[in-house]
Amino acid sequence: MITDIERGEPDMSSDNPPPGGPPSAPPHTPPQVPPPSQPPRWAWWVVGIVIPVVGLLVTLLVGRPGSSDDNTAESAPTPTRSSASAETAGQGQPAPAPTKGAAVDRALFGPKVVDADTTNTGSYIELDKPEPIVLGSSLKGADIIFGASLGDPNLFVPGSGSLLAPLPASGAAPTAEECAQAVEGNGGYTAPVKRGDRFCLLTDQGRLAYLVVVSAPSRGTGKLNITVWDTPAV
Repeated sequence: MITDIERGEPDMSSDNPPPGGPPSAPPHTPPQVPPPSQPPRWAWWVVGIVIPVVGLLVTLLVGRPGSSDDNTAESAPTPTRSSASAETAGQGQPAPAPTKGAAVDRALFGPKVVDADTTNTGSYIELDKPEPIVLGSSLKGADIIFGASLGDPNLFVPGSGSLLAPLPASGAAPTAEECAQAVEGNGGYTAPVKRGDRFCLLTDQGRLAYLVVVSAPSRGTGKLNITVWDTPAV
């Protein structure tokens, strides 16, 4: 029997696929993710040493006695007397109301010595001006007359109003309020005067004046030390 090889014909068995279809492809395998790299062994030693040391330091700092109290005491400013007063005033305590005397104790004039001629009818003195006006004759608006028309020096209120009140010869100078009380309780319109006598006077515009007799001759120049408060008496 003569085979194909012997005939010189090619062997087609290797080129033709075997029955049953083409060869199957190998199964697809997804790429493998490389495992994460592990930290070196010495890094774990460092972590194991550092964490306990840090924890120990924190414990020592927090547990130190008086540390927070000392810081608080050092940072808090020491209250001064003025700040303490301000805090007291701000705790619902009303400020004290000004007294009547404080409301009228603003000086319009004086204390200052004023010269006045006491001869005969004397001098008319106006006190409701920044500077007292002194004239030897009748003066409209005059508040007091300093003269010796009856032989002895005296003070006289024009119009005979009960606006002149004598004060004790000694003692502290009165306030405007005390002068107002003196005029209200013991006011008159005239009084003989001598050196050292003191008087309170209510002007025709409602101001209060304090007069001290420095000299009171029957003739010539007399002297009065005068204070006038600016705010009219209430």
